[in-house]
Amino acid sequence: MASNTLVNFKKATGSVEISEPDGALTLGDRRLWNHLLAHAYPRLTKDEVFSIRLSDVRAFAAEARGGAEEADNRRLKESIERLQKTVVRFNFLDTAIGEVWQSAQLLGTCEIITRSGELQYSYPRGLPEKLIEPALYSYLSLKVIYQFQSKYALILYETLKRFADRDAAEPYWPVKTSQLRDLLGCRDKLANWQLFRRRALDPAVAEINEFSGFVVELMEIRQGSGRGGGKVVSAVFHIRRKSSEEAKTAAREIEKPRLQRRGERKIKQADDLTARAIRWLEGSDITTRRKWCERAQELGVQVPGAGTAKENLHKWVPSIAPLLAEEENVR
Repeated sequence: MASNTLVNFKKATGSVEISEPDGALTLGDRRLWNHLLAHAYPRLTKDEVFSIRLSDVRAFAAEARGGAEEADNRRLKESIERLQKTVVRFNFLDTAIGEVWQSAQLLGTCEIITRSGELQYSYPRGLPEKLIEPALYSYLSLKVIYQFQSKYALILYETLKRFADRDAAEPYWPVKTSQLRDLLGCRDKLANWQLFRRRALDPAVAEINEFSGFVVELMEIRQGSGRGGGKVVSAVFHIRRKSSEEAKTAAREIEKPRLQRRGERKIKQADDLTARAIRWLEGSDITTRRKWCERAQELGVQVPGAGTAKENLHKWVPSIAPLLAEEENVR
């Protein structure tokens, strides 16, 4: 069982904002980075080398996600190498010498003792002090971090959590779209805003709202004229801390095995699709409802008498909802 220090840990906001425009780090890389930092945090500025059994990392990940534990350390080794190649940059003010620019890798020298599976790792000189800045930090949940299926969700969670932790009635985070893209590693990916939002932002917000202790609403800021009110130039993430009941619901979701959650999600998606198909037919004319009645019968679906009546649609539409939604472009 992991300690509470490992499950919930402080993270300095300077290390939260790892701007990586090319998006080389994977979701697994970022999970491991947080795991190693959480493990080292209590002695981050006291020790130079930290040790952790990689089997413990794999076991924690499997337990947190409700899945099977990986059999070996191959993926973890690949993540370690990518973290060693990733450079972070800091601009800070030294009272003695003035402004300083500094760059460092996320991880320094690492060794894995094959017999024990123990990882010995270090941070480059000067980095620990940036990672443990006492005045600027947020509380993160390692267990929540392991729930995310998208690295975009993890990055946004880390960034938004510090706003959620603030003592403000209505916390929010305004950000230019260019900065948001760099933060999520999408400077040259998903160039169209609508695609970027559909593939990256909306799924990330949905995951955060499901698993974290706060709810996020994304608003677009547009400038100029044209279709849709102009070009999206920035975004505002409005944050609301969950009520105690909402937080309990999120905690219950986290405790469910991943396969169970996936099955429940599929059922919900099917129910939502059926509901949309029925609403679409309810708003259609009698000719359209009759056409789909006949299509359903041709496919072997039992349609009751007066099948076109609105009160009877729920008796047969579920069987053909996916087909109807695809052909009629029901969204």
